[in-house]
Amino acid sequence: MSDAVRLENVWKVYGDGPSRAVVLKGVDLRVEYGELVVIMGPSGSGKSTLLGIIGTLDRPSTGRVYVAGVEVTSMDEDELAAFRLAHVGFVFQDHNLLRNFTALENVMYPMLLTRRYTYEEAKEKALELLRLVGLERVADRFPSQLSGGQRQRVAIARALANDPDIVLMDEPTGNLDIDSAAKVASLVKWLNQVYGQTFLIVTHNPELATLATRLLYIRGGRIYEKPPESVLSKKLVEEVRNSELRTRIRNSQLRLLEVELRALRRLVAQGRIPRCETEARLSLLRNRANKLLQVAARSGRDRLVIDSA
Repeated sequence: MSDAVRLENVWKVYGDGPSRAVVLKGVDLRVEYGELVVIMGPSGSGKSTLLGIIGTLDRPSTGRVYVAGVEVTSMDEDELAAFRLAHVGFVFQDHNLLRNFTALENVMYPMLLTRRYTYEEAKEKALELLRLVGLERVADRFPSQLSGGQRQRVAIARALANDPDIVLMDEPTGNLDIDSAAKVASLVKWLNQVYGQTFLIVTHNPELATLATRLLYIRGGRIYEKPPESVLSKKLVEEVRNSELRTRIRNSQLRLLEVELRALRRLVAQGRIPRCETEARLSLLRNRANKLLQVAARSGRDRLVIDSA
């Protein structure tokens, strides 16, 4: 069995009629055991929805989802909860630690939920997992007493508690400073290389791409192996070439400059502005006018001359 995760033609649709939103569009995906897969995508690309479906927190509208070789799409909620506890680990952007539990208790908790461990066994294993992530000395501290990076490493230890087939990470360094992010990222890489843990990370942070044994991209609800042409870049080119938009902006700028010039002349006439400031403002208006004149000259339209105030 080589696949920790397999998705077949997964679609996710929310709502009906005019409010209908297609978030995932026929996604096929395989993550093999031992991989560290990073999926990069901007906000709104569907990456968090994808992670939720893989982690059995959400269901696809159509398609099949397999985790650890088991099809999970037909399971009921109770079955999914038990399956998720045993086979999937989660690390969220906001660590989601239980604030009234110590670091040790947070790591113990998922083990105790399975009823496979006694309290002492769960405690022993939790201490070892905290030692693995370099936090055994803060085992008795509450989340509020830990730094952001420490909280995220506790979350990783908790994710490993039940020896999951895969650990899913949603923007795991998104709320961290540079030093903390580097520690978390290096820990993930080490756990993959040495510990053999399978990871799937979704992010918009290109620096996390350096961790990957395989890098994928998500745009508009579809998965790509190579960076797709940016829809935003295409739209920018279209807007820049939009003559109607250019004319509207240019005409608005002309009117704004006229208002600024009238106001400046009034202030000078009333003696309410020193000469040095008058010259500075007039210079700014001239510079803006010159740029507009250059644009107007290229289009053969509009003329504006700003005289001395």
